[in-house]
Amino acid sequence: MKQSFSSSAPETVAVILTCYNEGDYIGEAVRSVLDQSVAHVISEIVIADDGSEPATIEALKALESWDKRIRVLYGEGGRGLPAQRNLAISETTAPLLAILDGDDIWTPAKLELQVASIGASPGIGLVYSDFFVFANSDLSSARRAGVRDISQAADLKVTYFLNDPPIIPSTILIRRTDYLACGRFDDAVRVFEDTDFFLRMAGVCRFALVDQPLIYKRNRGASITGGRSDLMAHHAYVAFKAAAADPRLTSLVPRRLAERARKLGNQRFLLGDIDGSVRLLDLSLRLYPYNYRTWSTYLGARFFPRLSFRILGQSGKARQAALGGNRT
Repeated sequence: MKQSFSSSAPETVAVILTCYNEGDYIGEAVRSVLDQSVAHVISEIVIADDGSEPATIEALKALESWDKRIRVLYGEGGRGLPAQRNLAISETTAPLLAILDGDDIWTPAKLELQVASIGASPGIGLVYSDFFVFANSDLSSARRAGVRDISQAADLKVTYFLNDPPIIPSTILIRRTDYLACGRFDDAVRVFEDTDFFLRMAGVCRFALVDQPLIYKRNRGASITGGRSDLMAHHAYVAFKAAAADPRLTSLVPRRLAERARKLGNQRFLLGDIDGSVRLLDLSLRLYPYNYRTWSTYLGARFFPRLSFRILGQSGKARQAALGGNRT
């Protein structure tokens, strides 16, 4: 059901985009911002570029003329994604902040639904949503990701730590006051900086969910995490960083890392990397052997990979296509 605004005027929104060699996609991302059903609440659109190659710079210079609210910050490169977000946010003043990665796309009702949601309670500092996942430029491969609703959790930080919905940056709308209260994005965390940020946000405000897909998340091999073999090390860094700040999380670190390994193992399986899948699933079981889902996927991947994929049927093929896989 479509939500509506209250009689009072909604707060204004600053839209923050980051870009690094995403010239083929950044125009579509910006167009999805300008096409919002409540585009009038957008006061600023700031794009922070981190030293892109000439083709992307040309694309950015062209879109500066699209709307007077658009401003591009041209960086020399090497700052990293969290630093770029912090820089762009520091150049804005609106009380609400919406983040969009340079290769993702918003649906037209994204801001309308989320501004209404965050305005429902002053305690809500972050609104997230479900999202579609698609491969490269193939929107026909898009499938709904499915996210958990953790908005009613008694202990939001512990719940997020163990049951990451997942929340991805392009889906969020946040209050500037809570962004500042939790200490902004950590410039030193170059991978999974969003997870680190959301864990700290969970300590200062409540979350809310709009339970429908409001963005299209593009899966690209050239993305920050695409094709990396060291993702578990980065997951471990973020988990132990959070536990160092909040000792309640220390005993839960193995369970969190086990779930990260399980999900990465499932992804490697869908992409046809059976050996990589088995290694990750084996790690998951060593960290936390009490998850029946991990056992079932581990046994299937190790002993019956072809049969397991056939059992997944059309659902497995759809998930594979959304990841950009091409299993025969």
